[in-house]
Amino acid sequence: MTDEPIVAEPEEGATRMPPRPAAELDEVLDMVWPETGLQTGCRVSRRPKDALGDDDVVELDIDFVKLSLSPLEFIQLAAFLRMSVDGLLDRHPGLQRAVVNAFDIPDE
Repeated sequence: MTDEPIVAEPEEGATRMPPRPAAELDEVLDMVWPETGLQTGCRVSRRPKDALGDDDVVELDIDFVKLSLSPLEFIQLAAFLRMSVDGLLDRHPGLQRAVVNAFDIPDE
């Protein structure tokens, strides 16, 4: 262990990329699940196609909870949720019908 202090500021003379200006958000999806009343929404930084970066944001709203994640964090969370559903179904296969119903979303 060193006795040097840990600082969050870059050393003097260090160059760093300025952050991109904050972008407005585009709505990806907003829905209320009729079976439970669960309100969900997803918005993402408005950027040209295929131009999202690590400093952009994906907002995920679940009822009264808002998560602001980077695009990579959002994808990692989605993968975790998918694996969690798989684990839940391994333990409780009777919930398979609920999964089928959840993905059977009629086009509006």
